[in-house]
Amino acid sequence: MYYSSFPYGFNSRQQAFIPIHPAYTAMPQNGRSPFPPVDTRKFSASAERFKQVMNQANLFIGTLTASDDFARRLMDAAQRSDQKEVERLVRSTGVTIKYNLSYTPSGIRIDFSNSDAQNSCCALRMALNW
Repeated sequence: MYYSSFPYGFNSRQQAFIPIHPAYTAMPQNGRSPFPPVDTRKFSASAERFKQVMNQANLFIGTLTASDDFARRLMDAAQRSDQKEVERLVRSTGVTIKYNLSYTPSGIRIDFSNSDAQNSCCALRMALNW
C-alpha cells in the first residue's frame, strides 16, 4: 500500500480527492439554515420606491429626447463647466428628487436617489455620452 505525506488521497479510479473537514459543511449540524428567514417586505418597499426614481429619470429623459434645444443648452452648459446652469436645466425637466451629477468632455452622469435620512433604499445611475 502506498502512503503519502500529502493531505489528499486517490480513489479507486486514481482521481485525486481532498477530504472535507466536518466543520466545513454547508448546513450547520443542527439542520437549520445559518441565514435569517426570507422576508420580502423591505425588498418590495424598495422596488416600490424605485418606481418613483424611474419616473423622475423618465422626466429628464423625456425632455432630453423631445427637445434638441434643451439637449444643446445642457451640453453647452456642461462643457463650459457652468454647474448652476446644468442643475437649473435638470430641475426644469420636473425632477424633484435628490441627484448628483458629474460631466466630462465625453458625457454626463446623473445619480438619482430616493433616499432620505431614514430610508436608504435605491438609486439609479444614468450615464449618457455625447
